[in-house]
Amino acid sequence: MAPPIEHFLPEELEARAQFNAKGRYRKGGVDLEKCKLMEMLQYDCWVERRVSQPFVKCRPLVRMFRKCANGLTVETTSWEDLESRW
Repeated sequence: MAPPIEHFLPEELEARAQFNAKGRYRKGGVDLEKCKLMEMLQYDCWVERRVSQPFVKCRPLVRMFRKCANGLTVETTSWEDLESRW
């Protein structure tokens, strides 16, 4: 069973990225703005049933990531959207 999902604000992402899954501080720290920005396109799909024939309908979802030199990869979709609003 997967662990429960912890919720936090996008503003807290960089501070939380400083720690690994075991709660230990990452050596040297992490500056997400210096990490390479990457993008991935996913699709959210569902089946719509019509009288004649069911069909699949999809919508694109863009996900943003920061890939750091130390091997850390963090999804920053909400964080990037926050940055673009300023």
